[in-house]
Amino acid sequence: MVDPRRQADAMSPRALDLTVRNSLSEAAIAILGTEGREALSARRLAREAGTSTTAVYTYFGGMDEVHRDVRRRELDTLLEILRTSHQADDPVADLARLTTRYVRYGADNRARYRVMFVDQPPDDDGDPAEDVFDVFRQSIEACVTDGRFEPDGGYSPALWAGEVWTACHGVVMLASSGLLARPQIDAMHTDLLYRLCMGFGDDGVHARSSIDSLR
Repeated sequence: MVDPRRQADAMSPRALDLTVRNSLSEAAIAILGTEGREALSARRLAREAGTSTTAVYTYFGGMDEVHRDVRRRELDTLLEILRTSHQADDPVADLARLTTRYVRYGADNRARYRVMFVDQPPDDDGDPAEDVFDVFRQSIEACVTDGRFEPDGGYSPALWAGEVWTACHGVVMLASSGLLARPQIDAMHTDLLYRLCMGFGDDGVHARSSIDSLR
């Protein structure tokens, strides 16, 4: 049974401090991103954040809410990074910049990436990850509109975006395994993108020039 005095303290303005919520969020990311959903509990979260289980329930209704909240916050951060990828009049260079930022963020923030795209919370209606996918789709459509990519009879911007995202996701997951060094990861990502661009109809020389322009 919760002590009423402790519950009142937890609901006080002093307790409702962003630093406590942020500490809980960071602790949740560390747990979810290294051990997965099964390791997350109110007791474990409170211990890792240096607070009480009462504080956990003050800020979050339960572990599912914790998981959904931190995932949405991490996706918002990634979206801010990806949405600034359009910087040139070359849509293929923009696509290369977009995928490079995605891969490097995932490789450099493995726990956060796992929270976003590996262990997902249950019943997350209106999945915010769709907004990340939409950035990929818009980039593909820009390449088609510019004439760099040539759609065939089975063209679907969502399908092509999914193929690009699949390549990026695979590279990030390989990076997470620690089996390859960063230069190898970057080289693999670059070559995959180059071959996808040619498969989508881009000229090989132009594709290489656009991708290499980021170096």
